[in-house]
Amino acid sequence: MSEHNENVSYVLRKGSEQKLLGLLGFAARARKLVCGTDLCRDEIRRGRLPLVIVAHDASANTKKRIADACKYYETDMCTVPLTSFELSERIGKTGSIAVIGVTDMNFVNGIAAHLEPSH
Repeated sequence: MSEHNENVSYVLRKGSEQKLLGLLGFAARARKLVCGTDLCRDEIRRGRLPLVIVAHDASANTKKRIADACKYYETDMCTVPLTSFELSERIGKTGSIAVIGVTDMNFVNGIAAHLEPSH
């Protein structure tokens, strides 16, 4: 992802939703994800999350809390055009998960191929 010391906000390339969902499914089975706003914020603070994915239907408060933590702790963040229900369903969770952190750099690099910096 970002090679320098400042974090970048990303968006998913058009048409890459299924690729992202597939990679998240693999990452979930490999136990390389952290799910939920509070757990992700804790892991961001510990420096263990190179990438955080936020559903487009997350609340404004959730988006702000995650964006602020990512900015302060220099973690990359991606807002995706998927609902929290779609993300939850793919990673095998019940309910709706609006924030997912990816802990493994191999999965981060795979996901990064489908992202572009937001403007």
